[in-house]
Amino acid sequence: MPQNNKLSRRQDSLWSRLLESNPQLFREIQGKLKTRNVVIAAAIAVLTQFVSVILLLGQLPDIDVKYLQCGRYGMTLVYKEYGDRLCYSQNDAGSWLINWQLWWLDLFLILSFISIFTLLIVGTYMLVADLVKESERGTLNFIRLTPQSASSILLGKILGVPVLLYAAISLLFPLHLVAGLQAHIPLSLLLAFDLTVIASCAFFYSLALLWSFVDWKISGLKPWVAIVCLGLMLAPTTAVLLNRYSRLDHLVASVLLFHPGFGLTYLVDAASSPFGTASFITLDNLAQLSFYGQPLWTKTASGMGFCFLNFSLWTYWCWALLKRRFHNPERTFLSKAHSYWLTGWLTIVALGFTLQQDFIPRHVYEVLPDNSQHIAHNFLLLQLCLNLFGLGLIYALSPHRQAIHDWMRYRHQTSPKNSLWYELVLGENSPSTIAIALNLAIAILFIAPSIFLILEPSQYYLFGGLLLSATNILLYAVVAQFVLMNKSSSRTIWSIAVLTSLIVLPPLGLGILERTIHILPQAWLFTFFPTVSAQYASPGAIAFAAFAQWLAISAIGIQMTRQLKLAGASETKALMSRVDTLAK
Repeated sequence: MPQNNKLSRRQDSLWSRLLESNPQLFREIQGKLKTRNVVIAAAIAVLTQFVSVILLLGQLPDIDVKYLQCGRYGMTLVYKEYGDRLCYSQNDAGSWLINWQLWWLDLFLILSFISIFTLLIVGTYMLVADLVKESERGTLNFIRLTPQSASSILLGKILGVPVLLYAAISLLFPLHLVAGLQAHIPLSLLLAFDLTVIASCAFFYSLALLWSFVDWKISGLKPWVAIVCLGLMLAPTTAVLLNRYSRLDHLVASVLLFHPGFGLTYLVDAASSPFGTASFITLDNLAQLSFYGQPLWTKTASGMGFCFLNFSLWTYWCWALLKRRFHNPERTFLSKAHSYWLTGWLTIVALGFTLQQDFIPRHVYEVLPDNSQHIAHNFLLLQLCLNLFGLGLIYALSPHRQAIHDWMRYRHQTSPKNSLWYELVLGENSPSTIAIALNLAIAILFIAPSIFLILEPSQYYLFGGLLLSATNILLYAVVAQFVLMNKSSSRTIWSIAVLTSLIVLPPLGLGILERTIHILPQAWLFTFFPTVSAQYASPGAIAFAAFAQWLAISAIGIQMTRQLKLAGASETKALMSRVDTLAK
């Protein structure tokens, strides 16, 4: 008895230490792990396994039927009228010969996809809905005031909110592991795949928390928007993984690396069966997907390692933003220094997927026209992604009116040794225009050399389109910052409305007037994506469009500078008048 008491005391001590290390986790577990909830989660997990096994058993041959039966798990190839088919045969003892390896592999894949979709979609919904509820109740601000660190609170949310989901998935794990081993998948690959799924959950859950902190008036729609966006990403990539579309030699195929089921390709390849195969993309398909011309995904170690590294790096960036915004929701999502590193990293990665095939300079051998055209299409996609990323930078870096006014008022007191240019490039609450311009310059410096080294001279219009896209984004940034400096309480909505108008109205108006890109390419140079029209415009027209955009940027920038000086001067006058009043 004394030994049992000591053991229970040690267990209580370890448990109490664990809970004291993360009180937020204890709060979430205490609220979620009710007996009724645990029983429901366990019942759903058991029912899911039961239905999966029954469905697969239903495809096996009928024991009572003596004539020839065909099916997926047969081991005899029989010629039929419409082609060869796998059929079931019997041994000398009268037992049906069944490809149990393929049967277990199918069960393993079914449980894997069920686990992936449940963890990502249901877990994302639970996290966003919980944060929205906390924010509406006002308890989120109370949590912010606790002495816990942002990392501790957010980790407690990620581990605690979906705790019932984790319990249900853990009940699926034994059958999932047995099915994988029975399918002749090495244990090391099974563990590597599970580790990749955990890394993907860490990324998507961190992204869900980040989305929860976005200012949005209709907060009740946040969970549904999150799962709709996640579903739109998972559905087409799942179709590609199931070999419904196997062409991967384009930039968009890099989205596959954000699907945790990507690692199943290597597990299916390791469990190759002499009779029948799983409907999945092969390593030959993955050979089309290259990074700077190197097929990194044809080998299991490098492919799964790169996938895990991809999730880990994105999780790092999400946590950098989360820790920045959690205790101070008024701060911008990104600091200017972080934005430069993020832009450089993303540009390098995106450019690597743009150059999808091995290329040798033109002076070595003649590049095939269709090969060059394929890369040109990838560059178009790259520039479109750059434009969308630029819009994201505008939102992430642009401070609001009060922050800019505080920066103008106290800049000389808080950082008297820093020059104005230093503040504009690295300052916390300074206007974002210069920082966005530097981010765009970083992207152009990375991308431009590859255009001239790889593409044909007839495709150099892509460089002109790249410059016009950058000036477009810079113009949008100046306009958005100018609107955010207004006194209106709805300035965020106004800035979104103005940018949406600048993006949508020009092509809409040209379309209504039936002025297509071929008829009037000069006008289309002022749209959101001018690269396509740059193909039909002269160099003079491209230069004029860039000059006009810079004039607009300069005019709005000058007006914004005047407003800042006026705001600083008015604040100083108000303070001086108060001092004079007190002195009298």
